[in-house]
Amino acid sequence: MNSILHRAVASFYNLIYEGQAFASTMARIDAGEQERYFGRVEGLNWVLDRCQELEDVDMNLTTASLQKLLGDVKSDLEHELSIQRREKGRRADGREEALIFVTDYLISLITATEIESTKSPV
Repeated sequence: MNSILHRAVASFYNLIYEGQAFASTMARIDAGEQERYFGRVEGLNWVLDRCQELEDVDMNLTTASLQKLLGDVKSDLEHELSIQRREKGRRADGREEALIFVTDYLISLITATEIESTKSPV
């Protein structure tokens, strides 16, 4: 994996981590939306747990291996999102919002990995 792709993976993981920290802080500030923010925290915690492998991703990981890992995460995320869509309440709404947020960035990361895999080594 090249350094640009490695940076994208690290940034993706950090984005989720920072989103969780932000939602946690907002839950303490905005009492009216506290349950929704707590739901976001729960959703992002689920993603962080599932993406733990990405925290310390190795530069020596092949692009193909990274594509498989990201595809597995996307599959699990879509399954979890389908479960959250059946749940009701402010907290469930927050979890769903968090998972949708992550899905958008995950799809972008998968696309970047696909682009990089088509490039010839320099």
